[in-house]
Amino acid sequence: MFSIITVLSGLMLFTLLIGNIQVFLHVVMARKRKMQLRCRDMEWWMRRRQLPSRLRQRVRQYERQRWAAMRGEDEMDIIQDLPEGLRRDIKRHLCLELVKKVPLFHNLDDIILDNICDKVKHMVFSKDEKVIREGDPVQRMIFIVHGHLQSTQRLSKGMVATCMLGPGNFLGDELLSWCLRRPFIDRLPSSSATFECAEPAEAFGLEAHHLKYITEHFRYKFANERLNRTARYYSSNWRTWAAVNIQLAWRRHKKRSMGSLGIEIRSGDRDPDRRLRLYAAMFMSIRPHDHLE
Repeated sequence: MFSIITVLSGLMLFTLLIGNIQVFLHVVMARKRKMQLRCRDMEWWMRRRQLPSRLRQRVRQYERQRWAAMRGEDEMDIIQDLPEGLRRDIKRHLCLELVKKVPLFHNLDDIILDNICDKVKHMVFSKDEKVIREGDPVQRMIFIVHGHLQSTQRLSKGMVATCMLGPGNFLGDELLSWCLRRPFIDRLPSSSATFECAEPAEAFGLEAHHLKYITEHFRYKFANERLNRTARYYSSNWRTWAAVNIQLAWRRHKKRSMGSLGIEIRSGDRDPDRRLRLYAAMFMSIRPHDHLE
């Protein structure tokens, strides 16, 4: 009897194992089949529209990265039809840790974080993709979770100011000032720089109308000076502007110190100072502005 029970139990467990493996393979093959159909339709559409090979390669690269990040399923579409309370709890579970990685949101109340988690949208960017171009309207704030973005700000005569943004940084800070400025202006602000992916990146975005809703309903927290100083500190626009002016102040201090010691400055050393003053004057003319002014 013991041997019979042992053999039957083993057969039952083996059958359950085979069944679970079949279900798993069916799900994997179904997703793979779905991806193959999507890629086939995409290839057909690109050939029909006669897209150049460079654009085709970018589309294929994005689809591969999106598949690696989401496994062919958009989580937000799956939970979209659930009750509001259940959907909010699920999105809090999925997004809260990512939201808390952003220094701008460290000191916010739980109710504000819940609303932010409910509004954010997961985004995937491929390498060399331009997220926002200089002069375009800023339609969303983007908070970087993985990867790095390069900020490029054009000056005049071909001069360019650049900086790198990594996990924890954000772009589109013009929207925060736009939402808190009074009187309110409906026109979206323009981006002061071009942001391009230096490597594949993942982020989550907060649309302009969602950010406006959150700042209006929780204005008591967003009007906090400490929070807005934090926003200035992590803003790429303010960092670039401050770096140039700090460098100019250091050059002036160094020049005065050398003058007080009686050291003669050669004419060749004046050219870098003159160029730096020119750069500083350019940056002073495009100095970032926000509601703290």
